[in-house]
Amino acid sequence: MNRKWVHIFILSIVMLLVSGCNQSVEEQASVGLENAKTTFESKPNEPNKMIGQIELYIPQGYGIEKGIDELNYTLVNGKDSYLLFVNPQEAGNSQLHYTILKEDPNIEIVEEEIYKSDETFGFSSVIKRGEKQYELVVTIGGVKLTTLSENKKIDQKLQDMMEIVQSVRAID
Repeated sequence: MNRKWVHIFILSIVMLLVSGCNQSVEEQASVGLENAKTTFESKPNEPNKMIGQIELYIPQGYGIEKGIDELNYTLVNGKDSYLLFVNPQEAGNSQLHYTILKEDPNIEIVEEEIYKSDETFGFSSVIKRGEKQYELVVTIGGVKLTTLSENKKIDQKLQDMMEIVQSVRAID
């Protein structure tokens, strides 16, 4: 009898895990945007890497590849690539990236959220790019991080991306 309950418990756990893996893009985006908001509102992580003219925090598992110049880099995490753009001429409250996104009539935004504080403007968005492909964009001021995702771990990626973007500091 005791063994039966253990099997039922294990089966229940497996079912919960499987159902969590089948979240829709909208559900993952909603959770991810909320996670990004929480990260935006919290204190940035201390930078742990210095590349070119910037220093930033890179979560465990991520690596950095040389970019096309001193302010554009490719970050990698497993099979995922992320493009980091840094424009130190843009203030922390710059809305340039958001304005460009909103003015493009060909973009299909699945979900987005704007974040504001006294001197900072940021946003995160999930953009449909194909049948099963989505572009994730996280921006604060002149710092923008993008990646393409195929409906996998969108919620975690958005949080990691905000941690990275929030930590970027230009070195004079």
